[in-house]
Amino acid sequence: MKRAFAVLVSSMFLCALSAGVAFAQPDGKAIADKACSKCHGIKKVESAKKNASEWEATLDRMIKKGAKVAPEERDAVLKYLNTLVF
Repeated sequence: MKRAFAVLVSSMFLCALSAGVAFAQPDGKAIADKACSKCHGIKKVESAKKNASEWEATLDRMIKKGAKVAPEERDAVLKYLNTLVF
C-alpha cells in the first residue's frame, strides 16, 4: 500500500513538472511584438489576412530581412501568427 502511494505521489510530481515545462515556452506574441515593432508595428501584422503557409513564408522573409527572432523562438512566433489565420 505504501509503495502504491509513493508511485502515485511520484506520478503527480512528474505531471506537475511537465505542466511547468509547457509554461516555460516562449511567448510568441511578445516576441513578435518586439521583432515587428522595429519596422512597422504589431498592428500591421495583426490586421494581415494570411493563411498558415503565408505566415510561415512571411516570417522567414522577415527574419532574412533582419527581424530579431532567435531560432528557438521561431515556432512560438509562428504559433502566434497562426492564431491570426483568417
